[in-house]
Amino acid sequence: MTSAAHPLPSVEDTRLAVRRDTLAASVMFLMALSCVQPLISFGRGLLFCRWLDPEQLGCWDMALSFLTLIAPVVVLGIPGSFGRYVEHFAQRGQLATFLRRTGLACLVLGTAAVALVAWQAGFFAGLIFGRQDLVSLVHLVAVCLASMVAFGFVIELLTALRMFRVVSLLHFVKGVMFALSGAGLLLVWTSAASILVSYTLACLLASALSLWWLLPTWKSLPAADSLAADSLAGSAALSRRGLWAKLMPFAAWVWLTNLTANLFEITDRYMIVHFSGMPNAEALLQVGYYHSSRLVPLLLISFAGMLASLILPHLARDWEAGRRQVVSSQVILGLKLCSLFMAATATAVMLAGPWLFEVVLEGKYASGLAVMPWTLAYCVWFGLVSVAEMYLWCAERVRLGTAALAVGVVVNVVLNLLLLPSLGLLGAVLATAASKLFVLTLIYTLSHLLGLPFDWRLWALAFLPLLICLGPAFAAAALAVLGLAVIATPLVLTAAEKDLLATALTRCWKGG
Repeated sequence: MTSAAHPLPSVEDTRLAVRRDTLAASVMFLMALSCVQPLISFGRGLLFCRWLDPEQLGCWDMALSFLTLIAPVVVLGIPGSFGRYVEHFAQRGQLATFLRRTGLACLVLGTAAVALVAWQAGFFAGLIFGRQDLVSLVHLVAVCLASMVAFGFVIELLTALRMFRVVSLLHFVKGVMFALSGAGLLLVWTSAASILVSYTLACLLASALSLWWLLPTWKSLPAADSLAADSLAGSAALSRRGLWAKLMPFAAWVWLTNLTANLFEITDRYMIVHFSGMPNAEALLQVGYYHSSRLVPLLLISFAGMLASLILPHLARDWEAGRRQVVSSQVILGLKLCSLFMAATATAVMLAGPWLFEVVLEGKYASGLAVMPWTLAYCVWFGLVSVAEMYLWCAERVRLGTAALAVGVVVNVVLNLLLLPSLGLLGAVLATAASKLFVLTLIYTLSHLLGLPFDWRLWALAFLPLLICLGPAFAAAALAVLGLAVIATPLVLTAAEKDLLATALTRCWKGG
């Protein structure tokens, strides 16, 4: 146990040859990236919708849903714990040992998972697409899984190291590569398979590029850690039992959280394919329509997920230092700003919706436009869940967030069984929206019970997406009034929160 006279060195004291980014700078990088990345994703999605028929688009959606579910699950949540524990082991001079062992574990687990999917291709074809004749497509899914595991590992590591400029660049490279290769392949191969190939190439390129920064970082680690930690017994050496005993309880809950969160995200599509009672071709067609309605809304979830990943290391640092009130203030302010930003973005999307679906998508996806208001609403709610969970992660109560998501999966399934047969696609979307709002209220309640101060403004803003479902014109007018209230009154942001926001923006402007 370290005495007060000899505190553990800060991670900044270790000789890591990396440039760390402040929280304010990180958020600004995210905002800058969010101005470019959505344009790339949006343009790519439009091309896919225009050039693929709805059934093939549904096949791509189901394949991506499966990959998103399985990629973090097969590595047992280990990379997902980096944001919480890289700082912990770096402060103790044990980072190289930590990375060596976790990297080897992820390699073995990922290889085994890829081999299993390829070996049992017929079974997975029925599970993913409801058709066992799509074995060749499953083989591509297996290869894509390997690339996603590798990309996820390096992104989680770079994020935990607070190298957000690099993370932003890699996401940009992946997005551009996916768009260019996907468009090129679709010109000669109009199939969901071409999109899987291009997505694999994009993940591999971005993963390979990350080595430009990761290799110097590895070489800069203290020699005592990188060379002797495995052989030393006792003292400061990190034993295998000690590492996994510290890491795996948290990683196991991250694993379960990823599983339940992604199940929560894909339940409605799998219910459509397997439990709607529709013929298989019609079910995949409905999934294709659903995909078009999520084309823009999913960017909101992506934005919130990136924000949650980049603020976790900073929140963990303040939590470890005993600054719990700082963590609470940052979480509440972040959730309020996210609510306002995503609701405003969703309203703008609805205003542009008719032009987007009737002109750009040539009227192929009218059913997607009909359900998009509710799709936007639940994407805002699920994005807020991603950010709100970071408080539970800092408190090492991941299991509570996981339990809330598990309850949400059950609610989603039950509501789908009730609404899907009679309302079709709209029933699936309504069931998903209700379950996501339910989970958000659970997360807020659990966080409050663990010490997050109650703020009625935060709870009121949670219901802001309902305005979108009342019509884009009404939502725009209401948000304009709310914007004036933010600036001129303390009804939305308190004076202390405005001061905190001004301080963060000033530091970022000055490069601090």
